[in-house]
Amino acid sequence: MKIRPTVIAASFAMATAIGAGWTTAAAAPAAYVDLPASDCAILSQIGPATVGTLGPLQALPPDQAAAGMAAYIAKLRAQQSQVSSPEAQADIEALITALQGATGPESAGAVYGALGNLNTACS
Repeated sequence: MKIRPTVIAASFAMATAIGAGWTTAAAAPAAYVDLPASDCAILSQIGPATVGTLGPLQALPPDQAAAGMAAYIAKLRAQQSQVSSPEAQADIEALITALQGATGPESAGAVYGALGNLNTACS
């Protein structure tokens, strides 16, 4: 994985998501029915944390950025283990997969879609 392009792609997706208000029709799937409130509490924290965590990684040397990305993915895995519904687990897994697969700005759509799903899962 090329970490700097990954971080740039993730940051681009986050900036796009923030600018779009996280609620465009393309990123707004049907809301899940009856997600537990505890799952919603965790999901609602991930989007803003992603923005705050990955944005600063752009300025770091590649090895430090890679370590930061790995630490963030480990945190997402821990959050994934805390949710009880398969839908919430799948949404977190989709973000992890998008971040791990990001190779450049062309990957922003996958990251944006995963963040959109997280942000609309409980709305």
